[in-house]
Amino acid sequence: MANKIALFAAAVAVVNVAVFYLAPAESFSLSLSDFQLQDLLLFQFAHFSVFHLFENLVGLMLTAALAIELDVSMKKFMFAYFLGAFVSVPLLLMFPGAAIAGNSTAIFGALAISLDRAKGMISYKITYPMVTLFILGVSIATSFEAGQLIAVRSDIFHIAGFAAGAGATLSIKELHI
Repeated sequence: MANKIALFAAAVAVVNVAVFYLAPAESFSLSLSDFQLQDLLLFQFAHFSVFHLFENLVGLMLTAALAIELDVSMKKFMFAYFLGAFVSVPLLLMFPGAAIAGNSTAIFGALAISLDRAKGMISYKITYPMVTLFILGVSIATSFEAGQLIAVRSDIFHIAGFAAGAGATLSIKELHI
């Protein structure tokens, strides 16, 4: 029988690809300047480029595989995933001209809860800072290459998604999920 997390990841991937090819990212990206209610749900499935879509699909599949290997429950995975997705919404207030799209913040949320499950093998005191430094390192390298600080702004959203997933581990323990 197929694992529920694998089915969830596959379904999200199919929706991501379908939305990418059926509608431009601007149709469903979330921004304060062009706010539409349906974008609150659909922004996580919109992507700005093929590369953006590809890196989110790879990240989703790798995170799902890690969660399956570490025997993360579907409830915990989905809780962290959706918390990671929606934590980026209030951050738009810090960047009024920004538009967000994609599910990378959700993926980082799911990654954090998966890494918490791995704490018997390697401490979250090592994995959490390593992932945060990786996010920042990629951002800085991209910024130097592009000559812009747009990547740094987007990684504030990524770190927030990761922090939401890390926070979800505490909430889950309190809520007994």
